Amino acid sequence: MKNLPLYKTNGHNGHQKLKFPLTFDIKVILETLHPEEQSRAHLRAIFSRLGISSANWRSKLSAEGRYVSFTIEIVLTSEELMKKLYAELKTVPGIKLAL
Repeated sequence: MKNLPLYKTNGHNGHQKLKFPLTFDIKVILETLHPEEQSRAHLRAIFSRLGISSANWRSKLSAEGRYVSFTIEIVLTSEELMKKLYAELKTVPGIKLAL
């Protein structure tokens, strides 16, 4: 397994900056207002529209059944694309959190 750095030191005030491209697991938590497949299709449409590759989709229903979480491996090629993605995710019906 390769050890690829996800961060590089910017050198200013000790802040670190993401180094693109990067692959990571995004977690999206949604209310179960809609069937899981409909929510999954909405997320796939966003990734497709933005040209973001996604793989290894996992989902889990909360104990009470009020929320479903999706964990998806994605590849982001730039900070601008990352910002667009999070802006688009805000439009998903029933979204509670994306990290």
